[in-house]
Amino acid sequence: MNLIEIADVADPRLDPYRDLKSEDVRRRGELFIAEGRLVVQRLLQSRYQTVSVLAEAKRLDWVRDLVRPETPVLVVPPTLIREVSGFNFHRGLLACGRREPFLPAQTLLPPGDRDQNGEVDAGEGSGWRRGDFVPDPSRIALAAISLNDQENLGSLIRTSAAFGIETFVVNRQTVDPLCRRVLRVSMGTALRMRFIDVDDTLGWLIDNERRGGWFTIATTLAPGAIPLSHVTRHPAYACRPKLLLMGNEGDGLPADVVSACTAAAVIPMAVGVDSLNVSVAGAIAIYELVRSGT
Repeated sequence: MNLIEIADVADPRLDPYRDLKSEDVRRRGELFIAEGRLVVQRLLQSRYQTVSVLAEAKRLDWVRDLVRPETPVLVVPPTLIREVSGFNFHRGLLACGRREPFLPAQTLLPPGDRDQNGEVDAGEGSGWRRGDFVPDPSRIALAAISLNDQENLGSLIRTSAAFGIETFVVNRQTVDPLCRRVLRVSMGTALRMRFIDVDDTLGWLIDNERRGGWFTIATTLAPGAIPLSHVTRHPAYACRPKLLLMGNEGDGLPADVVSACTAAAVIPMAVGVDSLNVSVAGAIAIYELVRSGT
């Protein structure tokens, strides 16, 4: 094991772990931080590169069984790890991972029209690659559009993973799904997700519908939305993969985004109750979609 003992709080090898409490949750930097035993374990076992591990001496026996021989393990006293991280940290274990680029949303679209030579015209700069779109009607993905709360996003990711969802779409206004708190709330399941980056949600939805790609379901309280359980009656439901869209905690999905989806659905609630927490609503909606496919 590549052990490096550090006693100087100014050591530059500690830089990725500094002031974690003031983390910019909107910025998708090159590195991200895993906190606590379970999340660190899932990082070490994931496809992501572990840049380093920061551990108290009492954690070394556990780390030894998981870490690659070449990965630096920075060993620090408890007082130093708290001073560096910027909060009263008791778990004694952090790790730094290197991010992989999120895939562009265009990779989820089916190929466009074929030209006279039979070649696919996916549009200039679309990023489409053969095999990225899988027209499997049983496939379900989730999109988080402008979610602000890290705990809500982490809960949605954890619920998605529990039901076998592996594709997760996020727009640029959603908090970073690999920020420390989201990773912790998701119990590290975010490290198993295939994240898709959408910079133009409305444009992508319009293009998707034109190509007959995903069956997109907008969750909304807007008038005209049908009960979620009735979505299966749509004639296209049975033959297309499903993408469930969850909106901002306060404002929901924009009206033009709702209109661009294949269907707009609402979860029926008792009179006098007008909404659910987005992570709770997402869990109910995911379960309904999974149940309807059985």
